[in-house]
Amino acid sequence: ASPKAAMAPLISKATLLVSTSLASLASCAFLERGIETPTDLLEDVERALGGTKRDDVEGRVAAFEDLMRPTFLAMPRTKEDRLPSASVRYLLHRAFVERHAWFVEGLVNGGEAWNETSPVAVFARHGNGEAQGVFERRLASEGGLTLRETAVLASTLESLIQEENVERLRSAFRVMGLGLEASAHTEWQVQQAVDNYMLMFVLGMNHSVVTPQLMERTWRNIARIYPTWPTTRKWVREVREEVVREAPEARTSLVSTLRVLEVMASRYGRWQDSECLAMKQDLVQLEKAGSGRVLLRDFYEAALFGGYQFMEKKPFLRQLGVLDESVSAQPSVVIPNYMNAATNCMAGSKFYSVCCMNECEPLLKTLEQHVGAPGALPGTIVEVVERLPSSTVDVPRSLDASLVERLEGIAEHHGGTVPLHGRLFAQWMHHAYPRECPYPHLSGTTQQMTSSKYARETGESSALDHDGLLWEVEVHLQGERAGRVSALALEGEEASSPRLPWSTEEEVFTHTPATSSGSSLSRWHSYTSGSMMALAIGSLAVWAWRAASGPKALLSKSARAKFAV
Repeated sequence: ASPKAAMAPLISKATLLVSTSLASLASCAFLERGIETPTDLLEDVERALGGTKRDDVEGRVAAFEDLMRPTFLAMPRTKEDRLPSASVRYLLHRAFVERHAWFVEGLVNGGEAWNETSPVAVFARHGNGEAQGVFERRLASEGGLTLRETAVLASTLESLIQEENVERLRSAFRVMGLGLEASAHTEWQVQQAVDNYMLMFVLGMNHSVVTPQLMERTWRNIARIYPTWPTTRKWVREVREEVVREAPEARTSLVSTLRVLEVMASRYGRWQDSECLAMKQDLVQLEKAGSGRVLLRDFYEAALFGGYQFMEKKPFLRQLGVLDESVSAQPSVVIPNYMNAATNCMAGSKFYSVCCMNECEPLLKTLEQHVGAPGALPGTIVEVVERLPSSTVDVPRSLDASLVERLEGIAEHHGGTVPLHGRLFAQWMHHAYPRECPYPHLSGTTQQMTSSKYARETGESSALDHDGLLWEVEVHLQGERAGRVSALALEGEEASSPRLPWSTEEEVFTHTPATSSGSSLSRWHSYTSGSMMALAIGSLAVWAWRAASGPKALLSKSARAKFAV
């Protein structure tokens, strides 16, 4: 037989061996891709909640992704581009406040650390274990959520919250003796039902148990209970007219009315924030020398003689994290902390409250958009902040040298860059924007609660009466007259450069996640699979070339290969 004929079986065997190896490696690569690419969360949502809910959720995802992207990109993530549980909670809270001014129960930080509660616990609070399970499994199996998965979580929660509109509207019709599914409601009936709905919403009434008699008494005393109701009703009418204009022939239909309520719920927080801004202006007028603080004496005097509602007791203010006692004889109220306290939450549902919006968060988001990373060099931050205005800070400005030194100290503490989501940087932002950015207390040292909850837990009122206000004002005046603090000297000192408290304790709100061993193994599989595939393809090419060159070259190389190590 000819040499070529003798070599034919060897070439066929080699070709078969390499082909088999290639098929095996391709199969491994496919399986590896399956491990790295979990099923779409929307499919899991559909299995748990149904196809109709999946469609509603999917229609919200893109908007949430766009909203959360700048903050997501500025947060520490795993190498798989995932956020751990605590960071997901932080991001969701920021998103709902920015989108609707909703402070969602279970997401909002009431003074504890961000990792105290799972971001999916909110589902369990309202009996939706199916939704909770979907996201708990993904958090557990993947060690966190991607941007899209976080957007799916937010969209699912928002969709479930909107379901509450239906039940509240049902109660609004029920107290009128009407059914929600009636074939035809008159214009007056729909208008009155929407008013009932909104009144239950702003007053926080339990719509599931409200009675016609209770609603009648509430309407009869509305001027005393809710003096600004006429303004709210005017806004409700305007929103409804705007929405029904899209389909005027169906203005009294159930679909149209539910759409009105969804728009109202979405916009109400930002609309009512005008009342918060008015209160802030009142506090700024009482402020001492650009410090972002109001002396407690002036705070109480405004309640006595100015008609303001600033009557919270010192222990309550201290618990809320509102009281600055760094100058013990002259305690003061920190304006942004007071504005963002739970006492200023005006309305809500079983899922969320509507509170004053944190003016610092838009400032932080501008920095996040500019930096696009979890940390930044001090010079970069200074450059942005010197050109970043707020409602009370004009630009351009030159930051005080001491403030720049503080920032450089934070960077040194963290190895050269400043984490954007840490307590020290939040404290620095408070110094840069003392009227907008709250002073950040260490987690666990304050507790947010409403006046009614404080009364239940302590057995006493959270507010001072007229005599109590007089006593507090007199105590502070006596202290100044006795010379324990020279108010005149203090004012002169603060007028040039107000000294705000600074503590060196750090607390990072969103930590850098450690990559799991499973993820490392996954990346090793990807590397080795790719290398082996390339090796197999290269070997096949060499075999073909040697076969074409003749049996001598093939045999001589094979002989040497036996000794190769």
